[in-house]
Amino acid sequence: MLVSVLQPSPLQLAETSLALSQTQLTVSGRDRIPSGAIVAISNHRSFMDPLVVMAALQQDVHFACHYFMTQVPGLRQAIDRMGCIPLEQGRSCQTRFFRQAARHLHSGSAVGLFPEGGEHMTRRSQPHQMAPFQRGFAHLALRSRATPLAILPLAIRVRREISAPDLPMFLFRWFDPEEPIFQTRQGHPVVLYREVDVAIAPPIWIDAADRQQARGPQANDAIDCLVGRAQTSIQQLLDP
Repeated sequence: MLVSVLQPSPLQLAETSLALSQTQLTVSGRDRIPSGAIVAISNHRSFMDPLVVMAALQQDVHFACHYFMTQVPGLRQAIDRMGCIPLEQGRSCQTRFFRQAARHLHSGSAVGLFPEGGEHMTRRSQPHQMAPFQRGFAHLALRSRATPLAILPLAIRVRREISAPDLPMFLFRWFDPEEPIFQTRQGHPVVLYREVDVAIAPPIWIDAADRQQARGPQANDAIDCLVGRAQTSIQQLLDP
């Protein structure tokens, strides 16, 4: 007789990981979490951020992740279990990512992005600092046909953390000699949260008028306005 074993959900894995690391998490603004499709965005300083966001939202979130994470054994299986959507190496259009993310949104699920981008993660920063946002999350929301759809900004406010020694990325070069991030001698910061607060901002709703404007002659202005609005909402919650 075969016994089926239910695998834990990404949310369960996130909560278990935070419990094992003894990370204390508090959340404010949970009443602002909308039902249905969500594009969740937040500031990003640690590999723990996807775990923190899922625990804050109390739901599975399909996060975009860097291509290099698919090249390292063990890490590749971990991101698969967490339901992540890998980005494509060296491609600006990211067609496959947008297609997969759009399917999740259409089914009413949540997709997560860190708009500061992967390069920001290779530099140490202060908890309240953010790099300028990239536009991918806005393009995803405006291209999606999911209705209703909200962009949900979250501010990860670190109260206490530990900085471990940097991870030497060049050690992974033999897994993929062509991956640029494996060619640098620069280490990858490793930040471990001990006490963290997540503040959830009011959702930014995307409607048919927004999508229409994003296809018109003022498309770039509409996208830049959306990106600026989202970044400002997070920065205001981060500022001391």
